[in-house]
Amino acid sequence: MSLESGNSKKPILLLVDGHSLAFRSFYAFSKGIDGGLTTKEGFPTSVTYGFLKSLLDNCKNISPEGVCITFDTEKPTFRHELDPNYKANRDVAPDVFFQDIEQLEIILKESLNLPIFKSPGYEADDLLGTIANDASSKGWCVNILSGDRDLFQLVDDQKDIYVLYMGGGPYAKSGNPTLIKENGVKEKLGVSPERVVDLKALTGDSSDNIPGIKGVGPKTAIKPRSLLPASPRKLLGICVKSDKLEVRNANKEKPI
Repeated sequence: MSLESGNSKKPILLLVDGHSLAFRSFYAFSKGIDGGLTTKEGFPTSVTYGFLKSLLDNCKNISPEGVCITFDTEKPTFRHELDPNYKANRDVAPDVFFQDIEQLEIILKESLNLPIFKSPGYEADDLLGTIANDASSKGWCVNILSGDRDLFQLVDDQKDIYVLYMGGGPYAKSGNPTLIKENGVKEKLGVSPERVVDLKALTGDSSDNIPGIKGVGPKTAIKPRSLLPASPRKLLGICVKSDKLEVRNANKEKPI
């Protein structure tokens, strides 16, 4: 089955943000009264159950002709090398999470015969971006299943790259996701997909422990005559020194 996209029909490739869905599944059940799902022998299954249920439900809904899954590795990424504080505010997942995800990967590879992509030094998001653009260039309509709004920067109606967004926060049980196109990105973030990076640079991202510009939140960044320039090329450099913001271009350096 194919998805109608513009005036053409293309096969659907479902890309799954593995760690996003795994954490979502784990915390959705482990935060409940029962304290998490287990087998009779006590082996944790919250991740496996929630992940596979969501995967199969979405496959049933969109009938993809291909499925790929990406996961993070335990190795630091190039972002950690650039900034040791990157994601330093996050708690380490408990051992049962890793036991569960190890079993999940065996099922995905050996029982379902699905490809899993990992690369030391990179995050699952990086791989999703690479695969999405490569698949799009080869005639696929790409749907990315994730609860991470950072992936909105990949959305491109012309390339048929969309995000199946699982809203409700990281602890929500996965229901039917929302298909996010370019207009959907603007509705949720106030900017077009290609401006998501600039928006994040200005506002920061507390979930990743990335500081933004002091006093600049999403509303300030996107309002008319804001710090967010009309063209990404005009945002050549942003430097925070004490409480002063300096926007530098090739001709002059003028404090704001």
